[in-house]
Amino acid sequence: MSEKSSFNPADASMITRHYLDSILIEERIIDAKKASLQTEIFGETFSTPIMMPAFSFLRTFVKERENAMVEYSRAAQELNMVNWVGMMENDEFADALATGARTVRIIKPFADTDKVLDQIAFAEKNGAFAVGMDIDHVFGDNGEYDVVADYPMKRQTKEDIRSYVEASGLPFIVKGVLSVSDAVKCAEAGAKGIVISHHRGRMPFAIPPLMVLPEIRKALGEDCGMELFVDCGINTGADAYKALALGAKAVSVGRAIMPGLASEGTEGVKKYVTGMNQELATIMGYTGIASTEDFVPDILWMNGRRLTAE
Repeated sequence: MSEKSSFNPADASMITRHYLDSILIEERIIDAKKASLQTEIFGETFSTPIMMPAFSFLRTFVKERENAMVEYSRAAQELNMVNWVGMMENDEFADALATGARTVRIIKPFADTDKVLDQIAFAEKNGAFAVGMDIDHVFGDNGEYDVVADYPMKRQTKEDIRSYVEASGLPFIVKGVLSVSDAVKCAEAGAKGIVISHHRGRMPFAIPPLMVLPEIRKALGEDCGMELFVDCGINTGADAYKALALGAKAVSVGRAIMPGLASEGTEGVKKYVTGMNQELATIMGYTGIASTEDFVPDILWMNGRRLTAE
């Protein structure tokens, strides 16, 4: 008797992996030179366009060690990369900041607006790099507004986002954008960045972020004043390359760091990300991309045609 298949056609993570792997890269080797991964984000310079993920609930990920969120934040600081963290109380967030990593705090869409504003204020007062909200965590899997760690969530309007933007002097980033419509609303609300993401498939049949990224880039224009970030399925330097070529400013690695984080903590994360950086730089070299400002989409192919072809 054959084993039951684990394939779920509605699984957005599987769909995203297949889409990423379907994109091929054209070699352009003549006149190419060693690539630099140096990347400027919100006026600060980092050593790579690869960023840490916005993980939550890692306080007891490895019980005999310190908070795993602190461990990967320390890796971000040592590698000079942007750090992200997810849902946590202010004291735990302070522990991430204490590593010295330039950290983006992503806040849940709490029904309690005062809690949102308190966490924004704490982030600004204590030296966060930026702050934001994962708007795709509004709904649970039963059609109702979600409840996370006993905290109820609520719908988010463009006016809500504008109020958060105005509540802080930090760049405000909206995470969980997966359409031109939402991207335009974020720009109109004054957000300084969006994360194009389906949050590891919270919605069944969600399109891959890289599928909609070019449309968002085109709709917003080059001078929109808003940075475009991508996550979901970014496991390798090749994955990062494809997102950057299609218009992302930077990308977040995700669960791919967890085995190293579990086994070796900070050093395990550093090893994994260093490998991604090396692969990204290698592919940039083979394709004549000398810096992160030089990426072009017409170097990518799918189904025997350039990905940008009409």
